[in-house]
Amino acid sequence: MEKVINVNEAFDDLPFSFYQIFVCLLCFTVVFFDGFDLTVIGVTIPKMAEHLNASPAELGFAISLGQLGPMIGAIVIGMLADRIGRKKTMVFSALVFGFFTYMISHISSVPELAIYRFIAGLGMGGAIPNALAFGSEFAPSRSRASLSLYMWAGMPTGAMIAAFSASYLLPHYGWQSVYHVGGLAPLAIAVLIFFFLPESLHHLVRDGSEKSLAKARTIFSKIDKSKTSDSSLQFSAPALTKEKGGSVKALFSGELKTTTILLWASFYLSFYLLWILFSWVPTLLKQSGASVQQYSMGFAFIHLGSVIACFCIGRCMSKFNKLNVVKFLFVGAFISMLAFGYFSSSPFYIVIVVSIITGMLVNGGNSSLMGMASAVYPSEIRATGIGWAYGLGKIGSLVAPVIGGLYLSQNWSVFKICAINGSSALVIAVVVIFLQRHMRTSASGEV
Repeated sequence: MEKVINVNEAFDDLPFSFYQIFVCLLCFTVVFFDGFDLTVIGVTIPKMAEHLNASPAELGFAISLGQLGPMIGAIVIGMLADRIGRKKTMVFSALVFGFFTYMISHISSVPELAIYRFIAGLGMGGAIPNALAFGSEFAPSRSRASLSLYMWAGMPTGAMIAAFSASYLLPHYGWQSVYHVGGLAPLAIAVLIFFFLPESLHHLVRDGSEKSLAKARTIFSKIDKSKTSDSSLQFSAPALTKEKGGSVKALFSGELKTTTILLWASFYLSFYLLWILFSWVPTLLKQSGASVQQYSMGFAFIHLGSVIACFCIGRCMSKFNKLNVVKFLFVGAFISMLAFGYFSSSPFYIVIVVSIITGMLVNGGNSSLMGMASAVYPSEIRATGIGWAYGLGKIGSLVAPVIGGLYLSQNWSVFKICAINGSSALVIAVVVIFLQRHMRTSASGEV
């Protein structure tokens, strides 16, 4: 008897299998090294400034140009993935950001840094939405948002390992060694993805050829052992998959229009705040009197707080109203920014505690937006939706290094910088309130 399975609901009634765990772990690894390479610039800036004899304003401009790459990559490669397949674009993304991160170790000028960061950023931006969308596709709908957060935890985990690694590598082997590690490892991961990661079920079903459908049956049979991989197993997908998959117009269809606009505003402000931290925290701590090891460790503990937050928030978003979780996180993020600025010149153990709390709330809030975006968009446009939200959010991370560099050039105090920039978290909380009201009155209800 022929069995027809909707790919959006294929795993809803099945236990989470080892094969699905394997897929999600590979996606986590991609996000991990993306996080390593994306944020390592922050902890190496003080040493790179000495090497290049560059001012904070010059480096801030170069870092901002580097953020343009992830913005373009997230949008273009995210849309491309929904059309040609997520596996191909993930391999391409890992190769690009790995190779050009390695090339940063050979720079001799600020323009070179900007160019290599820009090209590496194209791959970094493309990797995130693809990895999250890919892993989410292999999850039951009931745990899609929380699983997205667990995979997104690879970002702060990679950043944390980058900072801990830098605390040892910088004084012993120089700043270039950090980029050797961050460049070569993703190249190896790209090989693993190419040989061991399956293709997206949505892409295979949308393709519709007998060869693609046979691959889809084989993949599904690895998860549900009771199903065979012969032609008795058929798949269906919503019409939107074929008509609008990979199109930005789908993000503005019907009630998704307001949701998309409010998400974009939240992502922009959240990434702005996040990259004030990622770009300038080591420099701010150095300005407060910290040594190389201390500002590297402070940066690492901010990301440790982020890792803790991702796993805690994943559970919270599974149990409580997701929008309430996001809203309260950003109120806490504002308070933590004030605390970080106030205690930045305190004894180092106090700085560590405040760094962990700040990382938990600021990066935790950003992570919660990722989980929410994964939940509000249907699977057939999920990579497009996350890609555009992430890409538009990267405008905030593009602006932040320049603004932070100007603040430092004006000799503003650490507390003043943190207080002014932290206020963006309060604005996000207000935007989430409007989103919450919209979701209550729309057909989709709360998420």
